[in-house]
Amino acid sequence: MEGIEDILRALAEDDDEGGKSDNNADKEQSDGLFSGLDPEMLLKMLSLFETLNQPDDNERFLLALKPLLREENRPKIDSALRLMKLLSLLPLLKESGFLNSLI
Repeated sequence: MEGIEDILRALAEDDDEGGKSDNNADKEQSDGLFSGLDPEMLLKMLSLFETLNQPDDNERFLLALKPLLREENRPKIDSALRLMKLLSLLPLLKESGFLNSLI
């Protein structure tokens, strides 16, 4: 029980020292969790994720072939699908300007 009492006393002391820590907490709370995010960038990212979730003909073809392959070759289809998704995102990322800060 002494450990809990010590923790409560320490917390109470921090609150009593308080004006500066309360101001910082109020500032962080008023900024919000998403204050640094650009709404336009969020919309661009949303469109990228929508594009990612839309299956194309190549993906449907590979998924249709998957049950016909041997068990040891099925993970290769999954790898190919992930690679195709990444490659399909590259032109969209370049167009959106998301990669400008990296390149």
